[in-house]
Amino acid sequence: MRITLLLIFLITTAFSKDEDLPSIRKQYYEAVNNADAAHRFYDMIAAQKSEDPVILAYFGSAQALKARYSWNPYNKMAYLKRGISTLATAVSKSPDNLEIRFLRFSLEHYVPSFLGFSRDLDPDRRKIVELIEKKQFGSMDKDLLKNMVKFMEESKRCTPKELETMRNAMK
Repeated sequence: MRITLLLIFLITTAFSKDEDLPSIRKQYYEAVNNADAAHRFYDMIAAQKSEDPVILAYFGSAQALKARYSWNPYNKMAYLKRGISTLATAVSKSPDNLEIRFLRFSLEHYVPSFLGFSRDLDPDRRKIVELIEKKQFGSMDKDLLKNMVKFMEESKRCTPKELETMRNAMK
């Protein structure tokens, strides 16, 4: 009986995590350009207290978004430091996860380089290209992947060869 209950719990937990990820992605992208949505997203993702590396990466991104919308310079730096640290933890837990690497890359892309928080841009860029080339997309759907490649192109941080590699892998 206990084994049956444990299996049911594990199965429903696994399914609920996968079902939540599209919702988390949607809320995150709304939060990027809206302070109220960013605060709601932070509260929602913090309440999950998840150890899943992808959810953890979204929590790190939510912390960084709090920095974006904070007016107090001390709070801005504190949220940014926590967000970068949380993303580093997520990467260390799942170094070959494309979505996690992209979240950290996109955050560091926008952080002014003089703050010293952009040291993972090059390694993340190379890893993103490698994972796309190997078609290791994880749970990302085609539209999300297309948007990611478009962002990589618009960031102007990729070489022409890297862009070609990513485009070819998408075919």
